Amino acid sequence: MTKSVVNRGLSARDIVVGYGKNAPILEGLTLDVLPGELTVIIGPNACGKSTLLRSLARVLGVRSGVVELDGQSVADMNQKALARRLGLLAQSSVAPGDMLVEDLVARGRYPYQSLVHQWSSRDDEAVARAMGDAGVRDLVGRRVGELSGGQRQRVWIAMS
Repeated sequence: MTKSVVNRGLSARDIVVGYGKNAPILEGLTLDVLPGELTVIIGPNACGKSTLLRSLARVLGVRSGVVELDGQSVADMNQKALARRLGLLAQSSVAPGDMLVEDLVARGRYPYQSLVHQWSSRDDEAVARAMGDAGVRDLVGRRVGELSGGQRQRVWIAMS
């Protein structure tokens, strides 16, 4: 039986987030990121923008409140299931300079792999589609270390 997914988007309800036992960085925050909408998070340096994104993606747990993706708590989701539906691209990402662009993009298919499902032509198609969508198809065969900063960011976007 296949479980249908209702696209309600990503939401946070009254979350409190912080690092260790330090004072909270975010307190009582509520947010809705709707499907198909562009959401911009703006604020001064060190105000908690990256902390918010980390908590939404479950990289950083919330102390209280709830984060949901399409009505399901991200805390209750299997790591691979969450990774198939939600990605977070860090401001600064590092890959071995000698890695081929297409190999880095292919790493984004990890959540879709298992003992039962190994790499297939569907994965090749997904990588090609992601590279096309990100405008990096012309970089096939190039090494990540040879790319400009902007090209490198687009490759990371394709992977995500």
